[in-house]
Amino acid sequence: MGTALVAPEQGRRAGVEEVCGDGAVLVVDDSPLARRVVSLSLQRAGYRVIEAADGEEALERYAECAAQVVITDISMPRLDGLQLLERLRAHELAPEVILLTASRSGDAEAAIQALRLGAHDYLAKEEAVGEALVLAVQRAAERNRLQTENAILATELSRRSMTDSLTGVGNRRSFDAALAHEVARSRRTDAPLCLVLADIDHFKGINDHLGHVAGDEILSAFAARVSSTIRCSDRLFRYGGEEFAVLAPDVTLAGGLALAERIVAAVAVAPFEAFGTTLPVTCSAGVAVLAPEDEASGRSFVARADAGLYTAKRGGRNCARIDDGAGSPRRVRPVARAFEYF
Repeated sequence: MGTALVAPEQGRRAGVEEVCGDGAVLVVDDSPLARRVVSLSLQRAGYRVIEAADGEEALERYAECAAQVVITDISMPRLDGLQLLERLRAHELAPEVILLTASRSGDAEAAIQALRLGAHDYLAKEEAVGEALVLAVQRAAERNRLQTENAILATELSRRSMTDSLTGVGNRRSFDAALAHEVARSRRTDAPLCLVLADIDHFKGINDHLGHVAGDEILSAFAARVSSTIRCSDRLFRYGGEEFAVLAPDVTLAGGLALAERIVAAVAVAPFEAFGTTLPVTCSAGVAVLAPEDEASGRSFVARADAGLYTAKRGGRNCARIDDGAGSPRRVRPVARAFEYF
């Protein structure tokens, strides 16, 4: 029996096209007889086969059911084997392509060109039957499986590198990338962008008196509570230590002030549980909106939010403020005005 082309538990190939059943081979040839000869050999070996008469039809079939291995003739009308190969290689997780060649010298040269373009292998048509064909498909399927697993692993490693392992929200690296992206988007669309920096009050005392395990639980619970307070379009990050950042696109200063006050109120409204202890927790927040003079990196933008946070700390904590750059800090509006954020 043929080797299964995809493990059932994978289901989908890293978010791309749906795989048919437990694997499929797409056979492409403008000769019905040649297609049937190849298809029957593979079906006898246990593979599911999809057929197409030329490259254009093959692309349609592939869009419906992403086969992991494609066996195609080189010379075909509408879209030949080399053109089909180039189109298939553009997919995120491209299938392995095996070219079928005739004895003509032109086909042999085209096969070599196909290998340079990324084809897995080529077979002479007279060899594309029985064991030789099945072995070629097995090798192609195994290579595709390994490439798919590597792509999934790379995606997961990339996700982990951008995620804070304790709280599950974005980390500082993720924040820096998102900040640059959102600043560029705001400039491009002329839409407002708000930043809230929130810091847990007296967090060092929590660590000193209850230990770092309790402190970690507070950080995780804090992130969860803030996440439940913000919109789906907002993004929460652990900026560093006990300080968190919220990027809120399309939010003005008034909306940002309302957002900051919502966060402060949500944290203070109920005590936190940590390591078997219930304790009240508050936070302070600083707010800023992107200004025309801010640089692409957003450094000044962040600095203003940080200045607002410092003002909130100096003003008694458990509040949210901005710094207007003139030394006159402003407090946020009351919680009753929080609807302005939505």
